[in-house]
Amino acid sequence: MSKTIVNPNPFGKSGKYNGLWFFYDDDISIYWNRSHTFNVWNNGKEVNCFTVMESMTPKQAEENADEWLADVLEEEKLRHADAF
Repeated sequence: MSKTIVNPNPFGKSGKYNGLWFFYDDDISIYWNRSHTFNVWNNGKEVNCFTVMESMTPKQAEENADEWLADVLEEEKLRHADAF
């Protein structure tokens, strides 16, 4: 997975997004609000969210986002494999 961390918000909305963005392939991005909440976006639309109830550095937040996305993608792959 390739990603770039960007601050501020790439969608051009000032003020609301002061956290960090993690960008992945297939137009997936995850926004961390620098607290406990991660918002998952796909093609510019919010599609999911998750929380991590611990204090984190930006590097730890990136690792949590990477792990969450990898788990979700693996679940999707397994779900589609069951269809065949």
